[in-house]
Amino acid sequence: MIYDTLQEALTDMETLGTWDPDRLIRHFGIAYHYTSDLPDNINGYSLPLTRTFFINENTKSPIFVKCHELQHCLLDPTVEPLIDTSMVSNSKIESRANRGAFYIMIKNYLNTTDIEPDDFNILRFAESYQLETKHLLFIRNVAEQELNIKISQGVFSL
Repeated sequence: MIYDTLQEALTDMETLGTWDPDRLIRHFGIAYHYTSDLPDNINGYSLPLTRTFFINENTKSPIFVKCHELQHCLLDPTVEPLIDTSMVSNSKIESRANRGAFYIMIKNYLNTTDIEPDDFNILRFAESYQLETKHLLFIRNVAEQELNIKISQGVFSL
């Protein structure tokens, strides 16, 4: 555990001048590995005290898993492995990791696409990171709060 709170971690990251997940991971001295040894329903897992995590080679959203597991390495003081499954988890630990992951991804997306927060399109964002639709509401909440924008519910209808 490097930080006590997600806000403390994100505030510190703000000073680093990058939101690129790989650069953040290197900055914090965290190691990660892709593996084919995980079942399909496990996207990744982390060992926070060793600052190591693993990503399933078959995951549909590897950048999300990378950012999610990074949060566990920064915030969780456990020696037990934390497992990210394809099933929805409502635990506080998983919700916090998702929030931090989406925050990093949104900030990195804005930097790499050179768009303004008011031009943020949640569907393009989700598509660019191969995110499942089950995450859209959570992403909307993070984007609205952190970018100080309002995303119409109409963007969710097809």
